Amino acid sequence: MGKELKTILFATIVCVVCSLLLAGSYSALKGRQDANKAVDFKSKVLQVFGVQVRDAKGHRLMSDQEVTDLFAKRVVGHVLDFDGKMTDKRVEDLSPEQINARDRSRGGLKAFYPYYEFTTDDGHKLYAIHVSGMGLWSVCKAYLALQDDFSTIAGVAFYEHAETPGLGGEIEKPAFQDQFKGKRLAKEGVATYFRVLRPSEGLDDSAVHGPSGATMTSKGITAFVNSDFSVYNKYFTTLKQQGG
Repeated sequence: MGKELKTILFATIVCVVCSLLLAGSYSALKGRQDANKAVDFKSKVLQVFGVQVRDAKGHRLMSDQEVTDLFAKRVVGHVLDFDGKMTDKRVEDLSPEQINARDRSRGGLKAFYPYYEFTTDDGHKLYAIHVSGMGLWSVCKAYLALQDDFSTIAGVAFYEHAETPGLGGEIEKPAFQDQFKGKRLAKEGVATYFRVLRPSEGLDDSAVHGPSGATMTSKGITAFVNSDFSVYNKYFTTLKQQGG
């Protein structure tokens, strides 16, 4: 009986020690994963403002610390409510649901609309609005940068999606995203209807070509870019009237 108790006690101790080691490893690993995710996100935001974070092959040109320092120095976050009015909330305190989930009781609008303000070397301002919505299979999320006229697109970066590789998944590629530069979301403060069209269709200054064979993804992007910008444009119109 004594031998059996020793065996059970030994097994229990081993299990407890292994559990503690696993818990410690998970905590350490999760902390590192969260830090990597935060740096990757900041890289995407800086990228949409035209900062050379990566080379043409996708290799990082800046260290984690350089990304973190530049973001802290040049980028300021703001949060609007669904009526386009400024709040006192911080972007980093918002949950993914608060900035992505649409509420039918609010006409399909989200609870909050975050955006980032970037100051260039010469003191000019750029503004990156958060846009997101359903593609074909997933919620597609992106930051879309605007020039200081609040109308002309400076760049876009899709930072999360689960669309079909080779089809809708092409929205993450430069061939798709580079088309957005110079396109317009508004003229004289009035929102235009931005479209993501089939590759065979003609373009104007408020349209880009979507990936081939990704009609539903393209329609989804068209819908959520226009819906989200309509909220931001309310605030930007007020800001322009105030000379800001």
